[in-house]
Amino acid sequence: MATDDYGQSITIPALTDQPNIATVAAALQLILRRAILSFTSASARNATLTSPTEGMMVWLQDTNTMTQYDGTTWQTVLNGGTWTSYTPSWTASTTNPVIGNGTLVGRYSKVGKMVDFAIQLTAGSTTTFGSGQWSFALPFTAASNIDMIGNVMVGDASGDTSDYSSGAAYIPDGGTTLQAYAGGKGDMALITATFPQTWANGDRLWITGRYEAV
Repeated sequence: MATDDYGQSITIPALTDQPNIATVAAALQLILRRAILSFTSASARNATLTSPTEGMMVWLQDTNTMTQYDGTTWQTVLNGGTWTSYTPSWTASTTNPVIGNGTLVGRYSKVGKMVDFAIQLTAGSTTTFGSGQWSFALPFTAASNIDMIGNVMVGDASGDTSDYSSGAAYIPDGGTTLQAYAGGKGDMALITATFPQTWANGDRLWITGRYEAV
């Protein structure tokens, strides 16, 4: 019997071959292993594919996500535009802030090892801002090969509509948190309870970025 023309070692029976159901069944199984399979969820996939092979691709119906087995774990390669909410922890180098009745929300989208994320902080009347330089938790640990930079914007509710500061989010290689900088050229510094303003009720902070996860 011949094999396919694409180097996949799939048997292609010819009309002159003797009928052999076992050979045909083995060829069909090999084709299915290389096809994009579909399961209702990751748990259904894992329960069925107990010994996946490297390169297998599976569509997950509940999350509209394409996953691929890399030989060790299932990696997301396409998420259909789905974003996932998470609550980033907010810490400081001396005394940790407390969100109180303010809001702190985060969202991320992960495709393979590439992570896009967004964090928004809005201070409330009972929010306390701690002391020392602020840090915010990333949704996934960053890869250890290079530092990455994101975007920061700060809004001061006590001023007029033009009272905004911009800056950069520093994501260190192998880091689990980011640090936010604000200010102009030559005077950018890490954000604290008193920089770039004395933080108060209604003030806002936005952080966005993209980085490689482990």
